Amino acid sequence: MKTRTQQLIENVLNDNSRRTDNSLRAKALRRAMSGATPRTMTPWEWEEWYAANGEKIDLSAKDDD
Repeated sequence: MKTRTQQLIENVLNDNSRRTDNSLRAKALRRAMSGATPRTMTPWEWEEWYAANGEKIDLSAKDDD
């Protein structure tokens, strides 16, 4: 008869589920390949992103301060 702790340890050691890479590099690659709109970039990177993705860039906005 196995104790509950021994059974839990055996389950963890025999776990054949798919392992995922959670490194920063892997996460960055998943974000880059997802096609989702980026969240943070410099203004120049945004211009390049919009140009590459066919989005219209409104450069006529002016501050009236």
